[in-house]
Formats: sequence, C-alpha cells, structure tokens
Amino acid sequence: MATEKDMKQTQELFDFLQGTVPEGYSIKEDHVPHLTPDQAWTVVWFLGNMDFQISDEIERCDVCGELFDTGYEGIYTEEGPPRFFCMSCQDQRLEDHDD
Repeated sequence: MATEKDMKQTQELFDFLQGTVPEGYSIKEDHVPHLTPDQAWTVVWFLGNMDFQISDEIERCDVCGELFDTGYEGIYTEEGPPRFFCMSCQDQRLEDHDD
C-alpha cells in the first residue's frame, strides 16, 4: 500500500511531467517538460515498475550531457553556465584554464 508521502510525490512527478513545477523549485521554462497526461503516466508507470529511486547525487554534465555521481567525480561551480562538469569535462576545463 502506498503511503501518503508516496502518493504526494507521485502526483508531483505526474504534474511536473505535464508542465507544473512544484513549489520551491526554480527551473528554466524551456527545460520544463510538457508531456500529455498519457505520456506522463507512461514515465511514472515505468519508474514505478523499475522500483526507481534516483539519488540527488546523480547530475548531468552541462558540457557533454553524460550522467555522473557527484559523490565520486566531477565538480559544481557557481561560475557559469555551465555549472556541472563530469570528470572528463572537468579535466578539459582545468587544461583550458592552464593555457
């Protein structure tokens, strides 16, 4: 049986996938998904069937687009954009700044 918290988070995800950004989050408008209800449900269904729980330590490199674990590699910088760098792009950034 789903808890009240599970239901609330699932509803927030379902709504977010349709374009409603949850309170307390700031996301650039052109990055907000605008799926149909059926498409949004397909994503929710898939994640639910995969028992998906995504760590907030997983980020996407703003340079190459690869996902990486911030607990083991990469950097975040207030300078930017880009702000998140995977290990490969971080190394390239450091090389570029050494010149």
